[in-house]
Amino acid sequence: MINILLSVRRPFSGFIMDGEKRWELRKNAPRIPRGEHVTLWLYESGQYGTRGIIGKCRLVVTAGLRPYPPKGILEWTMNQACVTEEHLRNYLPCYVWGVQDPVRISTVPLSDIGMTRPPQSWQYLTDEQADILERRLA
Repeated sequence: MINILLSVRRPFSGFIMDGEKRWELRKNAPRIPRGEHVTLWLYESGQYGTRGIIGKCRLVVTAGLRPYPPKGILEWTMNQACVTEEHLRNYLPCYVWGVQDPVRISTVPLSDIGMTRPPQSWQYLTDEQADILERRLA
């Protein structure tokens, strides 16, 4: 299993945890072997964020989105990613990360998994770091 720590600002972190936001937009994507399961751990970043790990979800798919998507795809992406058309157009090209099955946890500071600062976008976690976070679910 692959574990990734994903930095997400409010209000998008809440939208993911509420199941409203099913697509996260990123400039790059992890390399995932076929059939591998990926858990995304959400670090809530930003001025008004908790600045801690608030939950997890499953990464179900990643796909590239071109600078000029057809109108129907553009609207579908805006809806699934909870963003405006202006935001999306300014961010293209990008990758769509499909997220499902969010689970909230009590906020975990980065120091509990041996980190001093969050990733700018995302980073892989070690098995030991993921085990610490999994124990917080119990």
